[in-house]
Amino acid sequence: MVKKISTEILQQSAHKDIFQKVADGDWYQYVHEPKMQAIVKRSAQTVQHINDVAKTDIPGANQLIKAFLPNLGKDVELYCPIVSIEHPKQLTIGEGSFINARLQVLSAGKVTIGKYCFIGPNCQLFTPNHPTDDWQLRAQGWEYDSPITIGDYCWFGGSVIVLPGVTIGRNVVVGAGSVVTHDLPDNVIAAGNPAQVIRPVRNPK
Repeated sequence: MVKKISTEILQQSAHKDIFQKVADGDWYQYVHEPKMQAIVKRSAQTVQHINDVAKTDIPGANQLIKAFLPNLGKDVELYCPIVSIEHPKQLTIGEGSFINARLQVLSAGKVTIGKYCFIGPNCQLFTPNHPTDDWQLRAQGWEYDSPITIGDYCWFGGSVIVLPGVTIGRNVVVGAGSVVTHDLPDNVIAAGNPAQVIRPVRNPK
C-alpha cells in the first residue's frame, strides 16, 4: 500500500536533505532535486560507457563495473549489457552472485542482493512509489522509495520484476516472468503475477 501524502506530512520532512528523505522513505519531487538528477544522469553515461567497452573488452568492462559499484562483493559476475543502475552507491551485491544481462535497477532506495544469488536476464528492481489515487500529485512528480532486500542463495528466472519495499528470504526460487509484489519467506518456490508461493524447496538452507 502506498503511503499517505498530505501538506502536514510534507511539512514534517521539508527541512531534510534529499538523501535523508530517501533514507527515511519520505515524499519528494525528483524534478526539483538537482543532486539526484546529476547522479542518475552520470550513472546513465557510465553504464553506456561500460556497455560500449564490453563489446570488445570484457576484462576492461569488469574493471569499470568494480569502480562503478562500491558495494560489490567478491567474485560477483555482472553481465553486459546493463540497462540501468541509477544510484550505484545504493546497490549491494553479495559475494559469489551472478547477474545476467540487461539488469535494470531504478532506485534511489537501497537494493540488497545476497550472496550466491543467480539473477536471470532482463530482471527489474524498482524502489520508487507514486501516488495512486491523486493524478494531480502524480503529475507533480511526488514519489518516495522503499528498499528491496533479496536473501542469500536465491534464483530468479528471466524477466522477474520486484516492486518497492519487498523482502525476499534465503534460498528462494522465483519463476521466470514473475512480478513480486509482497514479501516471500525463506526456502520457497514462487511464481506468477502477482508471485505466489507454490511450495517449499526440498533442500532448505
